[in-house]
Amino acid sequence: NDNKSYLSTMEALIAKYSKFAKEDPEKDSSWTPTYNQGAIKMYSKSDKKDGETVNLLVAITTVEGVTATEMTDVFFKQDLKLKWDASIEKSTELEKIDDNSYIFHQVQKRIWPASQRDFVYTSCLQKVGEGDDADWLVCNVSCDHEKAPSGKYCRATIEVAFYCSTIVEPNTDKQDRNNVKCKIFYSATINPGGWVPAAAVSAASSKEYPKFLKKISEFAKDHVKDKKIAF
Repeated sequence: NDNKSYLSTMEALIAKYSKFAKEDPEKDSSWTPTYNQGAIKMYSKSDKKDGETVNLLVAITTVEGVTATEMTDVFFKQDLKLKWDASIEKSTELEKIDDNSYIFHQVQKRIWPASQRDFVYTSCLQKVGEGDDADWLVCNVSCDHEKAPSGKYCRATIEVAFYCSTIVEPNTDKQDRNNVKCKIFYSATINPGGWVPAAAVSAASSKEYPKFLKKISEFAKDHVKDKKIAF
C-alpha cells in the first residue's frame, strides 16, 4: 500500500513539473519574473497544494557541455551529491524502492543560532520521453519512515523538482561537448519546520536558488569534462 501511495504521489508530481517545465515563463503571463542575473532567471507562479494557494518559485538556467542525463546523475546520486552540497552533515539510505527510487534521511549542518534540521524524503529519477532527446527529472518529496522518526532535530519538509533537457546545436556532432548544453528547471518548496515566517523562507529561497545552481553547474561541468558524453 505504501508503494502504491508513493507511486501515485510521484506520478502526480512528475506530471505537474513536466507541464511546468514545458511552459515558457517569458511568454506566459501566469509567471512573474523575480530575478535575472547572468545565466540564471527566476520566476514565481501561484500553485495549489493541499487545497491552498502557494507561491511556487522556480529557477531556470542553461549549462554548457553537459547533457540532461549527466546533470540529473549529479543531483540524484548520493556519492556525487555529497561532493558538491556542503550543507549536508550526513545522508543515510533508509530504503531502496527500485534502481531509480530511494528513501533517504538527511541531516543538515547547523546554522547558528537556528535549530539543526533534518528531513526524510523519497528521491525518484524519471526519464521523460524516448531516446537521446528524452528529458530527465528528479523529484524529492518528504515522507515518513520508521527507521528515522522525528524528534532529535527540527524536522523540515520538502518538495523539490530538478528537470533537465538536453539541447544540441542543429546540424552538429552531438558527441562533441561544445555542441551540447543542458537546460535546468528547478523548484524547491521547503517548510523548515519550527516557527519561521513565510516571508523569511521566501527571501532565503531567492538567495539560495542562484547559489545552488552555480555550485551544481560548476561541479557537473568539471565532473564530465574528460568523460565520454552520456545521453
